[in-house]
Amino acid sequence: MKNYSVTQILFNTIILKMESRNELLDLAIRAHGGLERWNELKQVKLHLSTTGYIWTVKGHEGALSNINMIVDLHKQGSVQEKVFSEGFRSNFEPKRVTLTTQDGNLVEELLNPRETFKGLAWETHWSRLQFIYFSMYATYTYFTTPFNLTLPGVTTKEIEPWAEAGEMWRRLEVNFPDSFVTHSKRQVFYFDENGFLKRHDYWAETLGGAGAAHYVFDYKEFNGIKMPTRRNIYQLQDNNNYVPEPVLVNMKVLSVKFESKSINYKESDCLLATMIT
Repeated sequence: MKNYSVTQILFNTIILKMESRNELLDLAIRAHGGLERWNELKQVKLHLSTTGYIWTVKGHEGALSNINMIVDLHKQGSVQEKVFSEGFRSNFEPKRVTLTTQDGNLVEELLNPRETFKGLAWETHWSRLQFIYFSMYATYTYFTTPFNLTLPGVTTKEIEPWAEAGEMWRRLEVNFPDSFVTHSKRQVFYFDENGFLKRHDYWAETLGGAGAAHYVFDYKEFNGIKMPTRRNIYQLQDNNNYVPEPVLVNMKVLSVKFESKSINYKESDCLLATMIT
């Protein structure tokens, strides 16, 4: 029998843990279309209807009920039209959000938007730019999952499974780096046996650390990428269950188009002119 040193045994144990940790993520990536296909694409155009209790609480009910959006798949940034009214366009980057007219004239600008949420109560109304920041960074996270889990600095670990809806869902605990703007550094993703996302938990720092249980439904394939087309978000309880009413956010995807070109934020014409409305 071959003898192994303590160091070699520890090293082999670490390797096995790393392989186990990444196997679930690999399964999820394959299920959603594969990293090779994802890297061939540069942006996605979305037509969305987003409603829910949270927007009423924050003073912006109906602002996202019919919007067009472009998301850069490989760098945090997005633009959306029809927010607040037909004539506005909003722009999101990690440290800057703006509201402009359709022809590119600046209406409002907010630098370092994350800092403006500190100390706010749950019932505090948000400014238009705070609302834009929250909704756009959140949407960016949702529509780049699970591929964003492969970004540099993201760490993943499979934790104990969770039984729900008569199924056993595998769970991936994720920690995002400071460079990635999202709800919270720690988040938990639930996948079924085929690698499709079922649920996504996080603790939104912009809402004072409030927990959310985010459920996804109705998967469809677009240009080789599979994604859910309906989302409901609920308040997360300490026992890991959720409060069914009220529905904090209800999101419906009305159209999707992936493209192999990148966003040009400097364009003054309508970036979303080719969207289905």
